[in-house]
Amino acid sequence: MRKFDENNKPVIVVSKCLNFDRCRYNGDGEKNKFVENLKNYVIFKPICPEVEIGLPTPRKPIRLVSDHNNIIKLLQPQTGNDYSELMYEYADSLCQKLGEVDGFILKTRSPSCGIKDVKIYSGIEKGATSKKGRGIVGGKISQSYNRTPIEDDGRLKNFKIREDFLTKVYTLKDFQNLKKEKSLDKLKEFHKNNKLLLMSYHAGKLSELGKILGKGCKENLEESYKDYEEGLVIALSKNSRYKSNINVLNKCLGYFSSDISMEERKFILELIDNFKDKRIPLSVPMNVIKSYVVRFNIKNLMNQSFFEPYPSGLIEVTDSGKGRE
Repeated sequence: MRKFDENNKPVIVVSKCLNFDRCRYNGDGEKNKFVENLKNYVIFKPICPEVEIGLPTPRKPIRLVSDHNNIIKLLQPQTGNDYSELMYEYADSLCQKLGEVDGFILKTRSPSCGIKDVKIYSGIEKGATSKKGRGIVGGKISQSYNRTPIEDDGRLKNFKIREDFLTKVYTLKDFQNLKKEKSLDKLKEFHKNNKLLLMSYHAGKLSELGKILGKGCKENLEESYKDYEEGLVIALSKNSRYKSNINVLNKCLGYFSSDISMEERKFILELIDNFKDKRIPLSVPMNVIKSYVVRFNIKNLMNQSFFEPYPSGLIEVTDSGKGRE
């Protein structure tokens, strides 16, 4: 089964207030179980834009305000201070110096770090109307790192979103490592080992990626890698598809269906049906099928990332009650 390189961990940029420092506007921090669990598996780069532009902790609240020209400013209502220029400069500087990053976990709804659902007010007075948008730094990161997995701590309370985030981080990290080798054989092996995973995300792109490899040769290796990366990013741009996962499970069952008893086959099909009816998570039928893959030493499935897309120590079925969709 898949192995992960302990010496080559993904680099994750994280809002510093999530487990790293008490730097929120009220002097508090937030304990985040997911971030804590990740500490042994990734390299964190904590950031706090508000502190790094010179704001104290604690501090008066700041908010995003849209002026009559629809220009977004960062203002402090109680003092009237305008921190827009400092924050925009910081956002530009951050994205220029961060370098290679494999993922982002940013503070939800923060006027600096938020990536969605951030309140943008029509004014600084109480009762001003608001609309939803992005924080200044979160927006710049989303624009500059549009091929990189980006989530906020609020959304990551959802089991399915956590699962997809980790899958994307580790799959794209593997590809970035592969780019350093520039080997057509290695690229073909990567594609082979990720076939089922890609099928669960975007079956159409899986076929396109196969055609790219079919045309690949040593003379156009750079172009093959570029085209493959474009397709891979698109394939992983959305979350894995429910029906596609069911198709993959049934496909895997077909490899050893004739080698098991009728009762065993019936049991696995019932698990797949339970997943289909949303009574159990994907990991339940997947792990049962994986046990048969190991038992029968099925070479075509043994190294498939679908069965372990990220380190098993990060698997956590519990969620915050927000479901698995």
